[in-house]
Amino acid sequence: MDKLIQRIYIAVLLALAALLTYYFVRYRDVVETSAPKMGSELLTAVPTADSPELVTGENGWTGRIHIDGVTGKYCHLIFYTIHQTVEVYHGAECIYSMSPSPKNTFAKTPGCVWNDILLTEDVNGADLYLKLTPTYPNLTFGLPDFYLGEKGSIVKVQLGKELFSVIVSLILIAVGISFAGYVFYNRKNSEVDKSLALLGLLASQVGLYRVADSSLSKMLFHGLPIVSLMPFIALMMVTIPFVLFMKGLYTTKDFKIWYVPCWLSLGIMTLALFLQFFNIVDFREILKPIFAVLLLGIGVVFVMAIVEVRRSGFNAKLRSNLLGMLLVAMGVSFDAGTYYFTNGRRITAFVILGFLLYAIALAVTLFKESGALITAGKGAHSMENLAYHDKLTGVYNRAAFIVDTDPYVVDPENYAVAVLDLNNLKYCNDHLGHEVGDQYIRDASEIIKNTFGTIGSCYRMGGDEFYILIPKGGKAAAREQQETMDKMVEEYNQKNTTFKMGIACGYARFDNRIDYDLNSTAKRADQLMYQNKEEMKSMDHQEVRR
Repeated sequence: MDKLIQRIYIAVLLALAALLTYYFVRYRDVVETSAPKMGSELLTAVPTADSPELVTGENGWTGRIHIDGVTGKYCHLIFYTIHQTVEVYHGAECIYSMSPSPKNTFAKTPGCVWNDILLTEDVNGADLYLKLTPTYPNLTFGLPDFYLGEKGSIVKVQLGKELFSVIVSLILIAVGISFAGYVFYNRKNSEVDKSLALLGLLASQVGLYRVADSSLSKMLFHGLPIVSLMPFIALMMVTIPFVLFMKGLYTTKDFKIWYVPCWLSLGIMTLALFLQFFNIVDFREILKPIFAVLLLGIGVVFVMAIVEVRRSGFNAKLRSNLLGMLLVAMGVSFDAGTYYFTNGRRITAFVILGFLLYAIALAVTLFKESGALITAGKGAHSMENLAYHDKLTGVYNRAAFIVDTDPYVVDPENYAVAVLDLNNLKYCNDHLGHEVGDQYIRDASEIIKNTFGTIGSCYRMGGDEFYILIPKGGKAAAREQQETMDKMVEEYNQKNTTFKMGIACGYARFDNRIDYDLNSTAKRADQLMYQNKEEMKSMDHQEVRR
C-alpha cells in the first residue's frame, strides 16, 4: 500500500512539475505604466509611508493617496498586493495598471505582486486614485502598506523584515535535499533507513512553502504569478510524506487509518490539477480542503501516538517525537498570532526554525540507528564470510556448497559439476613441509579460479579436493577450461622446481534419469576425476622410465 501511494504521489508530483514549468515559461502579468522604469540606486533617502483613505466597494477597494515631496527622478510608490488587480490614476489618466495576461489560459490571478510606480515631479502635491480588485470572490485582504521614496531603501526595509525567515527556509530545503540525496546514494544498502527520504521531501516542501510565500520571492521573480501559486502547491504536497514518515516511526504500521489522509490528499491533488488545468478553480481557491486534509493527517498522527503509548508505553523515541511536534506546533501558533495581529503584514520564522531543529534531531536519531545497523550488518557479513569461505584460499567451502545445492532451493537442471584433486599434496606435506603444501594449495587454487572459476563457483571441499558448480554448463565448456588449466599448470611447473603440480579433473552434467541431486552428479564427476588421476600417474611413470 505504501509503495502504491508513493508511486501515485510521484506521478502527481511530476505532473505538477510539468505544469509549473509551463507556467514559468508562459504565465505573466501585464504591467502598463506611463513612465519608463528606471534603474535603482541605493541612496540614503528614507522612504515614507502615507495612510490612504480607501473606501470598500462591491467590486473591490477604491481610494486616494496624497503625494508630496517627490524630488529627483528616482522616487517610487511601491506597495504589495495579494491576488488583486490594480489601477492607479492621476486625474483622468491611468498611469499604472496590473492584471493577468490574456494569454494566461491556466489561471486567473495575477498572484502576489510588488507594484512599482515611478513618479515624476508633475504629480507632486496631487492625489493618486487607486482601485484594487480581488481576483477571487469573497476573498479580501487588508490594505497594503504604501511606500514612497527611493527604491533601494524600500527594498532594504523589506529585507529586514523577511530575510531571516527566507534564509532559514532555504537551509531547511538544503537539509531536505541532502537527506533525500543520502538515501538515493545508499539506495542499495538495506541498513540505511529509507524514511530519511520522506523526511527530506517533507522538509523541502515545508521550506519551499515558506520561501515561495515570502514577499521577497515575489520581488525577485517579478511578473511571474506562478510563484504565488507555489505555496499552495507545496502545502498540498506535504500531507503524504508527513503521514508516511510518521507511520514509519510507530509500531502501529498495520493500522489502515494511516492511509485515509493519504488517499484523500491524492484525491485533492488530482482534482486540483484538473480544475487548474481547465482554469475552473485556482490552487488558492481550494485552500480549505487542502488544510482540512493536512489537519486530518495531523489528527491521525496524534491518535496513533495515543495507540502507541497504550501498546508500547511512553518510550524515549515517542517522547522525542512528540516534543518535536510540540515545538513545531508552538512555532505555528506564534507565527499565526503574529500574522493575525499585524493583518498579514509581518511574517516570522518560528515554525520554520522549529521544524528545522525537529528535522535535524530526527535525522540524527535515524542516522545513529542506521549506523548501528550498518555496523551490525558488517559484522554479520564478516561472520558469513568466515562461515562460507575457505580461510586458506578464499574460495567457498563445503558449507557453502551444501547451501548452494540445496534441492529445496536450487533446481539442478542445466547444472554441471566439476571435481578437481591436487596430485602429490601428501608428498609435499611429508617431505617438504606443510608450509610448502599450503603454498601448493594456494597456487593451485589461483589456477582453478582463473579457469573453471570463470564459468562457475569454486569450492574447496577439504584437503586437496575442489568442486566447481557450473550453471547452464556443458561438457564442452568444462573441457575447454581443463585444457587451459593444463597449460597453466605446465607453465607453472617450468618455473617452479620445488615440487611438481598436478590437477586431476572430472566433470558431469546433471541427468534426472540417474541423479537424485547435484551431490549424485558430483559423485559421477568424482569417478571421472579418479580416471584422469590414474591417466596422469601412468604418464608420469612413462616419463620416469624414459
